[in-house]
Amino acid sequence: MRRLPSFSALRAFEAAARLGGFAQAGGELAQTPSAISHQVRALERWFERPLFTRHVRRVEPTEDGRRLLQELSNAFDLIEDACSALRPATQRLELAVHCAPSFAAKWLSPRLSLFMQAHPTITIRMSSSAEASELAIGEVDIDIAYGEPPARAGIVVEPLGSESTLPMCAPALLEGARVDRPADLARFTLIDSRLNPVRWSDWWKLNGAKMPDRARPSFDRGSLALAAAVDGLGVALESTRFAESELAQGRLVVIDGPAFRRIERPTHFLRYRKSDVGSHPLQAFRGWLLDALATQRVR
Repeated sequence: MRRLPSFSALRAFEAAARLGGFAQAGGELAQTPSAISHQVRALERWFERPLFTRHVRRVEPTEDGRRLLQELSNAFDLIEDACSALRPATQRLELAVHCAPSFAAKWLSPRLSLFMQAHPTITIRMSSSAEASELAIGEVDIDIAYGEPPARAGIVVEPLGSESTLPMCAPALLEGARVDRPADLARFTLIDSRLNPVRWSDWWKLNGAKMPDRARPSFDRGSLALAAAVDGLGVALESTRFAESELAQGRLVVIDGPAFRRIERPTHFLRYRKSDVGSHPLQAFRGWLLDALATQRVR
């Protein structure tokens, strides 16, 4: 007979250590924070040592806790691999996709029917939030994250190609205005997109000009920042991937020219569990997504 503590307590500890709090662990495991705390306390009694330093609204693993987290993560990966290999193939025809909101609204949703036409037996279950998914088993299979996520054991991360992040505005905003140099943008209202990993300060620094020191309207979604630019509020600094239809329809124009330097870098990343690499729905969606991005018109 193996001498082991409660498996549910080990799961509670691993989730709390990975997510940094009992409330977050409770959300992932569908338990109350109090239940997570009681299980962790029981585990600490079993080990006869503390596993966390407790702070207000968060916890931090002790040195022993960090060592246990590393070993448990490896062990859970092995358990997940073994269980995944035995799951019937018919259970894998549903794919739970989590996606950053602006990518979901501006890029993925307009194209999702093409995936469904190519793969009619795969049901897509979409969810969206600004934060990268924890990829909890049974909840999310694949995640499209905005901004490079931290490395995590057992999780594959793939950049979704380089994106052009450029100043864009409504054509009417430029009527009668001469914009030949980066410094010429200083006369316009600059629109902030708070979650964008590329900041206005990056653009001004790259273009060798001083960023104007005045108030800037701010939005927590790239799609909202672009909508404000369409309405003539000012100049948005966003990925042209989000603005494909607005640019094609002439509702937005890129402010560009020989004197301007472009920011080109990956800002979206595909994430999935290493144990699911052999999943047919996952690989079908991944392959379709990469092909669609590769053939997208580049400005």
